[in-house]
Amino acid sequence: MKIGTYYYPEQWPREQWERDFDNIVAMGLQIVHMGEFAWFECEPKPGEFRFEWLDECVALAAKRKLDVILCTPTVAPPIWLWEQMRDARELPESVGGVQVRFGGRRHYSPLSSVMRDATTRIVSALADRYGTHPSVIGWQIDNEYSGAYDQSPQSHRAFREWLGRKYQSIDALNRAWGNQFWNTYYTQFDQILMPPTRDVGYGNPHHYLDAARFWSWAFADYNRVQARILKPKVGQRFITTNFMPFHHDADPQDFADDLTLYSWDAYPASGNVRNPQDETFRLADPEFMGIVHDQMAGYNGRWALMELQPGQVNWSGVPVLLYPGAVRLWVWSAFAHGAEFVTTYRYRQPRFGQEMWHHGLMGTDGVTPSPGGRQFAQTIDEMKRLDLSKIPHLSQDEDLKNTIGLVIDFDNITWQRTLTQARRWDATRWLQHWYAAIARLGLRVKVLRPGAPWPHELPMIVVPSLQMVDETLVKQLDAYASGGGHLVLTCRTAQQDRTGQFFEGPTAMPIVSMIGATIEAYDVMPDGSVGHVEMDGKKYEWGMWGELLYIDGKTKVIAKYADQFYDGAVAATQRKHGAGIVSYCGVAGERPFVEAFVERVAKDSKMEINVLPPRVHLLRRGAYRVLLNYQDKPIDAPAARGTKFLVGGKIVEPAGVAIWEHKS
Repeated sequence: MKIGTYYYPEQWPREQWERDFDNIVAMGLQIVHMGEFAWFECEPKPGEFRFEWLDECVALAAKRKLDVILCTPTVAPPIWLWEQMRDARELPESVGGVQVRFGGRRHYSPLSSVMRDATTRIVSALADRYGTHPSVIGWQIDNEYSGAYDQSPQSHRAFREWLGRKYQSIDALNRAWGNQFWNTYYTQFDQILMPPTRDVGYGNPHHYLDAARFWSWAFADYNRVQARILKPKVGQRFITTNFMPFHHDADPQDFADDLTLYSWDAYPASGNVRNPQDETFRLADPEFMGIVHDQMAGYNGRWALMELQPGQVNWSGVPVLLYPGAVRLWVWSAFAHGAEFVTTYRYRQPRFGQEMWHHGLMGTDGVTPSPGGRQFAQTIDEMKRLDLSKIPHLSQDEDLKNTIGLVIDFDNITWQRTLTQARRWDATRWLQHWYAAIARLGLRVKVLRPGAPWPHELPMIVVPSLQMVDETLVKQLDAYASGGGHLVLTCRTAQQDRTGQFFEGPTAMPIVSMIGATIEAYDVMPDGSVGHVEMDGKKYEWGMWGELLYIDGKTKVIAKYADQFYDGAVAATQRKHGAGIVSYCGVAGERPFVEAFVERVAKDSKMEINVLPPRVHLLRRGAYRVLLNYQDKPIDAPAARGTKFLVGGKIVEPAGVAIWEHKS
């Protein structure tokens, strides 16, 4: 894994560039990332290109044998382009018709034809000039796709066209949106508008679901404009865009045909933790880091961490000081999950602008390393102790017998955010509970997607709350279990079709025969209160969703409710299904319950487990074992007596890392 940094030469005096590149090399960094916001620097007037400054910087990198990631600068259109979009009325608009003003970034709509024409020109010029440069290893398109729903005429028109392609007829749309409910029928597509926001209020939730799908498509379609220019001109160099984790504006799957590597931006210690009981808020949630790492790896097998928090941030409102060693811990976490590279935003802390409080690897003077910078240098030095030839590519480094599949469907997350039904319901938090429970057992997680192949060698696949399903997905679930796998389904699964409408029949009708139970009712506990569920003689808390199950004679009870008026009702079940097993967790218990549940079903599947302390992950990379301690106290590494540690030692300090070679 290579390690690098963002560098913005256009933000610093030219006479400092050579010194900065020298210091980048002296720190041990191997990659420099440039050009992200530099559209005006490259094209100060329409069609007038000035690349000499970038030529010089690429040459400075090449002379020092630094790899270069170049960016298309489309996140920050220059003033002349903003004026062109304004005059064409193609700037994003609010509900009142107010156009977005110039002066920040992302002041464009992905649907603007003016923007797309200018994008084609600048990306083509960059690709022609640098596409085959030997120092350039890849391209980042734009930056963190996101934005409020555009209310301009072009947005409404594009939404209608998208709906027309999807439904073909207005009658089909009316049925899919359930418009008979309040008699909100449309008679032609031209009558339909984009919703004003994502807050459905008393609007039609099916309309809002399709709007969310369309908006992600719009960004993916704009991304495709750039990818199609780059692909024939950059050879085997990677093409990526940097996603924000589980961000509702961009479903990463929509970009699959156009990206050769997936990447995301991690700012894991922003201070937004309620009522912390210790100092782990300075360290991040390891389950959140891990699940996004593995989600990115799950698309095409190649992933990287593009922006990694190097210190305190400017945007959170709670810029906590990081725990000593946290940045090093995060870099090693990316390594342990198979990242191809890690880069950080940014090399130098800026002296001005919106993000002047955002730390870098160096202070504003460009010569004084920050604590995060020293940790980057430390990690680079430590990585030299490993024999990287013993670490195969992630796609060849799987141990499926000791791996549990976790199915994540962005579309279902979007739907549950649109119409949650329960204020306490949090789809991503529920996913993290299952991820944490698997990681706690020392097992690897392989993130899967509906419709993509699921390796039959996986002994268990967990499917948390895929509320919308279609016939293809139900068949995929059935085939895995009946073929000998252990399928774990949870509450809020298979309740609706892909339009978000309930099935005409019993709750979760498509999976009733698989789980051997019917769902007779559900409950949600009020804010600040919990119910209890009992499993294997122990009681656990739950609150955000609980289903009451009636079982048939061949279904085994795993857990029951332990209070409320339905005390004793069934909460979780298990039954044989063909050559395999289906376990159903009908209650959204808190993390201790999910951990106990996963430990039980993993034992049922005869999986070899190694129960780890809380907030501790143990991963395998080739011949190496990597222990990550996200606690604020020391722990013992579960290594055999006499183990020689390459990084760290038997006692792993808070925010510490231990790495040793496993002898089979």
